[in-house]
Amino acid sequence: MLSSAPMIAPRQRTGVYLTGSGSPAENAISAEDFAVAVVDELEKPSRMGQRFTVANANQ
Repeated sequence: MLSSAPMIAPRQRTGVYLTGSGSPAENAISAEDFAVAVVDELEKPSRMGQRFTVANANQ
């Protein structure tokens, strides 16, 4: 199950995101990078049956 950072907001897409497990990787992620993370996981599942988070670094 994919969880976002606490804040998702429209921003410029960086194409880079952090992943973590259990707690948010950072505080925020752009809506654009969150969408990329979703598609990446759908195309190449690497965390089946696990909860993980995605966030932009230093947001």
